[in-house]
Amino acid sequence: MENNLRVFAVDDEPIILDILHATLAADCELQTFASAEACLSAVADNKPDLLLVDVSMPGMDGYALCRHLKDDWDTQDIPVVFISANDNNETRLLCYEAGGDDFIQKPFEPAELLSKLSVAARILAEKKALREQAGYAQKTAMAAMVSMGELGVVLQFLSKSFACNTIDELAAALLDAMQQYDLQAAVQMRMGSEVLTLSHNGRNVPLEVSVLNHVRESGRIFQFKSRCVFNYGQVTLLVNNMPLDDVERCGRIRDNGALLAEGADARLRAIETEILAARRRAGIESALPRLYATLDGVQANYRRNCFELTQVMIDYQEQLTKAFITLGLMERQEEQLSGMANDFVTRLVGTQDASLELVGQLEALAEDLKVLLKS
Repeated sequence: MENNLRVFAVDDEPIILDILHATLAADCELQTFASAEACLSAVADNKPDLLLVDVSMPGMDGYALCRHLKDDWDTQDIPVVFISANDNNETRLLCYEAGGDDFIQKPFEPAELLSKLSVAARILAEKKALREQAGYAQKTAMAAMVSMGELGVVLQFLSKSFACNTIDELAAALLDAMQQYDLQAAVQMRMGSEVLTLSHNGRNVPLEVSVLNHVRESGRIFQFKSRCVFNYGQVTLLVNNMPLDDVERCGRIRDNGALLAEGADARLRAIETEILAARRRAGIESALPRLYATLDGVQANYRRNCFELTQVMIDYQEQLTKAFITLGLMERQEEQLSGMANDFVTRLVGTQDASLELVGQLEALAEDLKVLLKS
């Protein structure tokens, strides 16, 4: 049995207290009391690990003392072992109803008393171990809850980032997330030729721009004293007040800061893609009316050319027929010249038809672009 077990013994018979002292003094830290009232006063100052309590005492008896201890939140877990000369069912039931944990009959054997105290010491040690395990589990659970809460800030930022459509909105959302960790931060975002540096001090503060331009090449995660830098693609996040006195929190901030910077970079790239797509869409929307106007002009020019070429071909055939009269050609020669003229006319008509087909293809392409803009 551990000799640091604190035991209070309460009995109105001095001889019993002497026997208890002789039996237990070498194995535990023992204090004896001649009354329940004196024991209560001592318990208020220094709680024991176990109480040995006589049942029958003048004034407050052992039952009342036990009930008083069990009704108090601070002392309700202290084991109480009753000692009594009356070993009957009524006495044992009263001890049980008062909240007692064990019973020893007078006169008792020292070996029995030591055995019961040894069992009590073992139970107390197990309870202590369980309390320590429960405390560790509670601490672990609290750490997990804190970690989940901090991770919730990351998830909230990722959710809000989808609603950010500009580099300014995204930078402000990232700083707001860092503010929820009680951290002072500055962020630089780079999108094409546009570079934005933002902090609680304002937009594009020269000193912060200089610092962030310098640390953006410092590696993915870089910490110098209370400052920590996160570089992910087009985003550089600088934390100015890392909690160096809390190593675990520093580790969580490094993890969550990396997630925030990486998420911001992904959203920034998406915004860049969306802006580029919007510009292309605007360019198509701007070019489409000009394309239709050009096609209308081509069709008008085609119709005009067709009319003029038709008229030229008619004039040519008329002039050729008149020339046959004055040229004095043989019939075979006239047929040959007429065939050549007809072949020429046929080729001109074919060329005009090919041009018309090309115009039709351009019109179909314009309609496809128009449908894509509506989708």
